[in-house]
Amino acid sequence: MRTELVIIDSARKRGYVDDDLLHVIANAIRVIVQSDGMTMYVGPDRAGRIMEVGTIERSGREIVAHAMRPARPKYLAEQPRRSRR
Repeated sequence: MRTELVIIDSARKRGYVDDDLLHVIANAIRVIVQSDGMTMYVGPDRAGRIMEVGTIERSGREIVAHAMRPARPKYLAEQPRRSRR
């Protein structure tokens, strides 16, 4: 079961719309759990452009706190896939 998703303003600061951010999470081609507690989802937005979306967990909610397009090379490089789901 997925925790509640909450999108905060820092994820929208570059003008991204919520539907694109949620699409990346739902259709991620790579999920990277970082040592700082952020989980990075790399996948397509609704137009098929690859972007990165970062979430953190707080009080049983998954908070979308970061988004960037295009996804940076460090998240596109082949690395082991780890998932919390």
